[in-house]
Amino acid sequence: MKVTKTNEKSILDFSEETTLEDWLLYWLDAYVKPVSKPSGYEHYRDNCVKHIIPAIGEIQLGNLTPRVLQRFFNEQARTGNLRTGGPLSTKSLRNMRAVLDVALKLATAEELMPSNPVPLTAIKSVKSRRVQIMTNDSQRALETYLFEHFGHKEAGILLALYTGMRLGEICALRWKNYQESTGMLSVESTVRRISDIDSSPMVSKTQLVFGSVKTTSSERELYMPAVVQQLLKLQRERFAKEFGREAGDEDFIIFNRCGRVMDPDNLSHYFSRILRQLHLEHVKFHAMRHTFATRAIENGIDVATVSGLLGHADVTTTTHFYVHPRDEAMRAAMRGIVPVGTAKFGNGA
Repeated sequence: MKVTKTNEKSILDFSEETTLEDWLLYWLDAYVKPVSKPSGYEHYRDNCVKHIIPAIGEIQLGNLTPRVLQRFFNEQARTGNLRTGGPLSTKSLRNMRAVLDVALKLATAEELMPSNPVPLTAIKSVKSRRVQIMTNDSQRALETYLFEHFGHKEAGILLALYTGMRLGEICALRWKNYQESTGMLSVESTVRRISDIDSSPMVSKTQLVFGSVKTTSSERELYMPAVVQQLLKLQRERFAKEFGREAGDEDFIIFNRCGRVMDPDNLSHYFSRILRQLHLEHVKFHAMRHTFATRAIENGIDVATVSGLLGHADVTTTTHFYVHPRDEAMRAAMRGIVPVGTAKFGNGA
């Protein structure tokens, strides 16, 4: 394997005999890393080193045909899930296909292969999975626990539940983002744990990386409800008590026991442990964002306003991915279906 030499290669070092592995590692280093956000580079790299290279990395570029790639996609669809060994989701397959398409378009342009075989492959289309939303009973049990055991991580979970903010947005919040006099909180940045882009693509090292929020629309100002304003007040008091000083503008609102940024992965894992402890159905941390949006709609808030609270670019995203009628709401709606007049079934019905 030529991982350590990849960044020393030039385009002249490649030919039709070059393996797909060598080409992808060069492409990641020369074309993806210099222009991508760390999270974007991680997306491309994970697809390459976790799925593509182990399966077909030894094949030479000149031997990559639609038949070879189709067989690869079919196998990934059956057994590509690295956690379970079962099927890989259609979304993951599409991401992988897109990565290969970009990389092999360049190889074709450089005349390292006769044509790009990716467009001649097919991936089965399946229905999108319904998003996860907490039931009323589950939310009630979770809230009770969080208020009774209010600590470093509990504050972050409650903030997600009552604002709909993303996990990375919550952990990146600093006191400079909150105006106590007005109750306004500005969402400007995010933090996530990703692969270290300066390490070899085949080496697993991670780091916390701060960046701008997902889109321009994601940069927003939110008015905090009374319960969240009280939560933030308690967080200030907790910081002063634990560290012997007032929290400064650059200190984090949701902080760890050392007073530094809370690792989003740690907060997510803790959330899962609470659900297990309470014997509640497992949902991802992001389900609280779905739950917030759905509850808001059920309480009469219009979809356009909810879209703004979530930081979506348009209302369609909100209605498609986050707002779904729940069983309780649908049953209540159907109970309201009654005859207009006084008609009733006769004895022969």
